[in-house]
Amino acid sequence: MMGLISLSWVLASNAFLVMGDMPYTPIDELNLMPTGVLGSKINSTEHAFLLHVGDLKSGAEPCTDELLTKNKQLLSSLSSQPFIYTPGDNEWTDCDRTNLTPRYDELARLVFLKSLMYDRTYFEKAKQLEKFKYQASMIENARWQFADVEFMTLHIAGTHNGRRQILNSDKQLAYQQADARDVNNLQWLAQANPTAKGYVIAFQADIYTHQTDQPACDAALHQECDGFKIYRDALREFASTVKKPVLVIHGDTGPYCQQSLSSYLTRLNVPGDYMVSDIAKVTLAQQNATVAWQISSLKTGEVLARQCR
Repeated sequence: MMGLISLSWVLASNAFLVMGDMPYTPIDELNLMPTGVLGSKINSTEHAFLLHVGDLKSGAEPCTDELLTKNKQLLSSLSSQPFIYTPGDNEWTDCDRTNLTPRYDELARLVFLKSLMYDRTYFEKAKQLEKFKYQASMIENARWQFADVEFMTLHIAGTHNGRRQILNSDKQLAYQQADARDVNNLQWLAQANPTAKGYVIAFQADIYTHQTDQPACDAALHQECDGFKIYRDALREFASTVKKPVLVIHGDTGPYCQQSLSSYLTRLNVPGDYMVSDIAKVTLAQQNATVAWQISSLKTGEVLARQCR
C-alpha cells in the first residue's frame, strides 16, 4: 500500500522535485530566483531531477515568444540536475483566448513550444538519467528509471487535451492531433517496463477534477465528450494489471493534495496555480519488492497531509 513511509529506510538521494503551474506571478519569479525561498532550497536540497508538469506561465498572459523563452530559461536553470518538462494548456491550447493580445493559432504555438523546450541541451542533460528515452512519434513523452521505479511523462493538457475552446485554429486538424496524442500516450503507457518496482506517471491536466458524465472522445466523437475518460480508464487498468504502486502526478487545478484512487493507484496534485508557491519533494523508498514515497513541501519540509476531494 502506498503513502507515507517510515523515515528509517528512506535514502536522501532517492528524492526528486516536482512543480507545475508556475511561474504565474512576480512572487513566483522572485521565489524561484537563486536567492529566493524556492531557488535557494533547490540548490541546498539533494535531488536527482526536477520535473515540471506544465503551465509554465499564467493563462492570463499572451503566449509570446519572449515570455515563453524567458520562463523556459528561468525553469531550466533552477537545478544542476536534469530538468524534465511536459506541456500544459497555458502555453499552447489557451493561446487563442479572446482576452489575450496577441492571440495565436494554438497548433502553431505547440510547434514553437516543442522547438523551444526540447532542444539539444535539454536532451543532453536528460540523458544523464538512467535509461532515459523519448517517444520518436511525440518527443515530449519521456521515460527513465530512478530508484527501481519507472518514470514517464504523457502529453495530456487541459481543455480535454486540445479538444475544446479551439478558437483560432483548424478544428478538424486540432481533432486529428488530439486523436494522435491519445494513440501515442496509450502506446507509451503500454510500453512500461514490467520489471520496475513501481511507476510514476506525470502530465499536466487534472483528469479527475475535470471528470464529466459524457462518453469518451475518440476519432468519431470530438465534441460533447470527455477527453480525459480514456486516461482515467487506462491508468486504473494499468495499476490493477501491474499490481504495483503507481503515482500519478499532475497540476492544472489549485489544491496541493494527494488522493488514493485504488489499492495501487494514487494521485498527487502539485503545488502552484496561484494557490501555493511551492515545490513538492518526493522521497522514494523500497524494502524488498515494496516501493513507497513521502511527499513534503520544499519550502517548509512539512509532510503533505491534505487529501484531494
